[in-house]
Amino acid sequence: MAAGVRTGGRILWSGKLSVSIHCRRKEVPVKALLTVLCLLLVGVAGCAGQGERIDIAIPGKYTGPAAPPTAGGPRIAVLPFQDQRPDQRYLGQRTHLWGGDSHFDLPSGTVSTASAQALVDYLNRQGWRASLARTQGGEGADVTILGTVTDLSMNAKSGFMHTDLAAKNSLAFQILNHSDESLVRERVSGSAIDQVFWFDAQDAQSLMTDLWESNFRKFMNDVRTDGRTIRLR
Repeated sequence: MAAGVRTGGRILWSGKLSVSIHCRRKEVPVKALLTVLCLLLVGVAGCAGQGERIDIAIPGKYTGPAAPPTAGGPRIAVLPFQDQRPDQRYLGQRTHLWGGDSHFDLPSGTVSTASAQALVDYLNRQGWRASLARTQGGEGADVTILGTVTDLSMNAKSGFMHTDLAAKNSLAFQILNHSDESLVRERVSGSAIDQVFWFDAQDAQSLMTDLWESNFRKFMNDVRTDGRTIRLR
């Protein structure tokens, strides 16, 4: 114990003085911490990768079921597509939250060849006999398909705690049957949108792949094989 003696208005302490100090912790609300963390993360995400290329494959990995190959049917040659997009510099752009942008584009090759190979792969998955060719009627083909890309875009716009994705694809087909020199014309188009909390290039890739697959499915629903030819349904 400590004893206090008053002398001339002052208090002098003798002995041992035991002092206990109690500190009160101030708790920070969890919601406030999460809000600050989200702001920091979104800020970093909005600034990261500006001006860079974001790779988008055409068409990507198909998700639909594959059919067994058929022995009959026409042999189909697919020529490289004609690229008639108004803007052929990129596939599109991603606008970042805090300004600036990056662009979507193929990792390699051209839209013309990639589009033709995408159709070849899809037709073969449906059991048809298709191959990529350079000339009409080459390699003993019964049918030659020439496609045209009239619209193709992939865009993303980042906002606060979300990113809006939008894809478009329009295709035209000319189908030449060599046995009777008949010509079949077909057009398909589609668009797709999605909204994600956190931008990931795979989300854009999946949206683009689904759109290509949807358009090729429309094409298959509108045509049929007839012996060594392809006709409209």
